[in-house]
Amino acid sequence: MSGNEPAGGAATPRVFVAEYLCGGGMFDTPCQAIPDSLLGEGSSMWRALVEDFSQWAVVRTVTDPRLKFPIYDQTQVEAVEMEPCASPWNQWIAEARKCDFAVVVIPETDGLLTKGISLMRAAGIEVLAPGGNAIGLSGDKWAMAKWLHGHDIPHPDTWCVERRKSSGDQRSYGCSRPLSAGKLGPLTGKFPEGGYLVKPRDGCGTMDIRRYEELQPALTSMHKHEITQQRMIGRSASVLVTGHRSNGSINMLPAVWQTIEEVPSEARPGNETNEIGPAEMPPLATNQLVYRGGSGPIPMEMQLRAHALVSRVMQALPGKLSGFLGIDLILGRDANHDVVIELNSRLTTSYIGLRKMTEQNLTRRLFYDGESAPKINVPTDSVQWSIGECAAALPGNWR
Repeated sequence: MSGNEPAGGAATPRVFVAEYLCGGGMFDTPCQAIPDSLLGEGSSMWRALVEDFSQWAVVRTVTDPRLKFPIYDQTQVEAVEMEPCASPWNQWIAEARKCDFAVVVIPETDGLLTKGISLMRAAGIEVLAPGGNAIGLSGDKWAMAKWLHGHDIPHPDTWCVERRKSSGDQRSYGCSRPLSAGKLGPLTGKFPEGGYLVKPRDGCGTMDIRRYEELQPALTSMHKHEITQQRMIGRSASVLVTGHRSNGSINMLPAVWQTIEEVPSEARPGNETNEIGPAEMPPLATNQLVYRGGSGPIPMEMQLRAHALVSRVMQALPGKLSGFLGIDLILGRDANHDVVIELNSRLTTSYIGLRKMTEQNLTRRLFYDGESAPKINVPTDSVQWSIGECAAALPGNWR
């Protein structure tokens, strides 16, 4: 089959495209309370998908009418304004049923990604996304850490608060490496160079990540919905993987850099009681991490190292992949220090830059057979994107 025909020789396909923030998922939040950075990322991914899919398919998409997005050419894009609601799933399902398949971008926070895709699939919608096991891993960083270590895939040591087994105030911790579970002593000074990160178990991107120089203050600061993770020294990178709708064939797109900045930690909150038990207020976190954008493509040697690591993940990941899967990495001083950080069972912001690096329409890889690997037409590190650029593209009067 040539790359110019739909799989199975079908007529022009219809695709439902939705992004959570743009598609009515924030009706219970006043517009002024939605951070420009988050909405900028979300709207940039949504626009990119709508534009790319509409070049070869009819797109049906949903929008939050408060955001005043421009009207698209109705011959290829059918934009539907959402009715105010507490949850978008029923309206999404109703619109997706008018299409052949769906591609959605939903954050992992509060289990939204798992819930949204599960509800749509239960309603008979073909959602192009990884299988349920992969989605579950991407929605729980603790489960992901144990899974990666269980498959001998390089990943930072990770700790989680365990339920107390006695009435005492002593907290206990589990470690993602089975042989290290509960043995804090030997680990406290093992990796001093990068410090430690405390992050939400279901966090999205770099939201609410704080850094500590030492392990014990990081552990003490944890709440039951958080993990502590060794901070690896190296440069943050990301690889987006595509999976074919029908046959599950996968392609790794070029690796790109992520620009992650450390900023001074915010003022200490007031004294509080940890959900798992009383804990003294720990020293203030050294810094917080903020995602600023990215650049690429990365140099060829780094490309090979990144793809080698991603290949190990794909070999271990259960089930067939369709749609997009984003894998975040740290590339260290050499290949022996490269690690997988997390999996994202959805499109990631790197797509904004990737689509500028090739003339090929990357969304076609989800549907058409015979698509060759994308030819990269730009020099190393020549394409850059920023969250400020994404936010600047928002409608001028959207507030």
